[in-house]
Amino acid sequence: MLTHEQVQAAISAQLDGEVPQLSPDVIDAHVSGCAECAAFRDKAAALSRSLSQVEPAGAPPRDLSEVILAGVEPEWQRASSARQASLTLARVSLGALSAVFLVWAVVVVVSASGLTTTGTEGTLPEGADPERARLLMEAAALRFGLASGLGFAAWRPASAPGLLPVACTMFAFLFGFTMRDIALGTVGAGQIYILVATGLAAAGLGWAWAADRGFVLRDVYRTLTASPR
Repeated sequence: MLTHEQVQAAISAQLDGEVPQLSPDVIDAHVSGCAECAAFRDKAAALSRSLSQVEPAGAPPRDLSEVILAGVEPEWQRASSARQASLTLARVSLGALSAVFLVWAVVVVVSASGLTTTGTEGTLPEGADPERARLLMEAAALRFGLASGLGFAAWRPASAPGLLPVACTMFAFLFGFTMRDIALGTVGAGQIYILVATGLAAAGLGWAWAADRGFVLRDVYRTLTASPR
């Protein structure tokens, strides 16, 4: 798996006129999806152009790698620190949500355990409700599944995109039915809880994916709100 350091070292080699360890296609493919390395290449190219303009005519070529790295290193460190902080917060959030869904699933299983108890002669006693018990067990299975998926995404943020469509689809369906029940006046607290929980799960997975790809919410907001000159 490529790291940001490998790609940025290859970019520096390209700008110096050297043969990079990575092929240009690999570099371009990575930079097209990585805001951090794209910013590095833009700043390094701008610095290289400014240095070439002040280079005396007829002077021998210089190795610009150290000069370029010295110029962009503070900015790279700032971006890298912001990315790591954002990714760490996203992973902690996913871990907390995983624990919430896990505890919630156990509670649902316990609440369903008394609905299928048989009597002394094999008949269902008063208050038993096998159909409700089945629905509760299915709900518990979904919560266990989300708990395991969120826990895995917290451990491996690169896997977040695989679970993100599932969480978004669940939230979309729950949102529609919850809005209907609100309009009819039949909404229950449990519907609100699961709607909020799945919404937070989808947001957390999207956050982890973006942070793992090098996007920082603050920089994205600045880009979107920037005024053209």
